[in-house]
Amino acid sequence: MTRPTPQDAMELITSAQLSHRHVLIKCCGMFRDEDIDAVNVAKPDICGFIVNFPKSHRSVSPERVAELSSKLDAAVIACGVFVDEDPELVASMVRDGSIQMVQLHGHEDSGYIDEVKAAVEAPVVKAFKVRSAADVEEAERCNADLVLLDNGAGTGESFDWSLVSNVKRPFILAGGLDPDNVASAISQTHPLGVDMSSGIETEDLKDAKKIAAAVAAVNEAGEFEYSKMEQAHMQ
Repeated sequence: MTRPTPQDAMELITSAQLSHRHVLIKCCGMFRDEDIDAVNVAKPDICGFIVNFPKSHRSVSPERVAELSSKLDAAVIACGVFVDEDPELVASMVRDGSIQMVQLHGHEDSGYIDEVKAAVEAPVVKAFKVRSAADVEEAERCNADLVLLDNGAGTGESFDWSLVSNVKRPFILAGGLDPDNVASAISQTHPLGVDMSSGIETEDLKDAKKIAAAVAAVNEAGEFEYSKMEQAHMQ
């Protein structure tokens, strides 16, 4: 099966920024073959794999990422999620085709981000825990291609969405999102994309029905928000 490239991932982000119609959907924390089957049916834009992070029950090895991502539908971008990982390992996983996007959830600074971006032409996303306006301002200054605004590392809880109502750059919203609340989150925060993990699980395992429902909810919400924007322009 032909896999997408890092350039395809870049184009996906650019297209979303230009269209205003489609909210990017990332389903994260896949670690079983059944998870990939569910993703291939629902077809979110991005499938995330948590790499070498034993604190998470969703953690997988680079070798397992390569195995799982090779089974993804060609329309789905594979994203590696890393916490203070050796940047050479991160780059090597892009080079061997295991992933086409990089997401950083540790203490990675601007120098680390520049090192990864210089090594591979894949989009780099940096996650920020949002507790105050100062956290948002820090995210706005970040040199990553995109920022992800989250409540924390896989807590499954949302944060005060009013803090991100006027973010001055495109961002991905995460933290406590599920099929039931993701449309409201999109309406309130207008993100470029949304990221869901625990909200699409049942008893710590990915739930195919929840994944499908979440993708459908985001697609419907994106179209609704676009329609509202078009109507406002016509008035």
